Amino acid sequence: TTTEGERYLPCVNISAAPEAYFRIAPEDWLRAEMQGEIVALVHSHPGGLPWLSEADRRLQIKSALPWWLVCRGDIHKFRCVPHLTGRRFAHGVTDCYTLFRDAYHLAGTEMPDFHREDDWWRNGQNLYLDNL
Repeated sequence: TTTEGERYLPCVNISAAPEAYFRIAPEDWLRAEMQGEIVALVHSHPGGLPWLSEADRRLQIKSALPWWLVCRGDIHKFRCVPHLTGRRFAHGVTDCYTLFRDAYHLAGTEMPDFHREDDWWRNGQNLYLDNL
């Protein structure tokens, strides 16, 4: 249980190939929903790599939840970010910096977010370099 009252509820992996894929038993998902808001999904990559697979990313985006990945004894937390390609540009929301930040996040490197006014580059500012 966390200080916010959140708790981990283990679920049964009903995948036919549980070492390669996971599928949460529907009754476990319903049990978790009955306990309160689901705030993250946790799964593991036993002997695998410490980042989300392509299938993981597709499912994460569908779930709109942060996913926590247990790998080699460490917990890697991935916030839910939209696909890197096909985004509509919106300054300060889905702009160039957000794209860099999200790509690095998916590779395991965190970059800070910061407020940026539109047209900052016309004022001689270099916010990308100044905020790294």
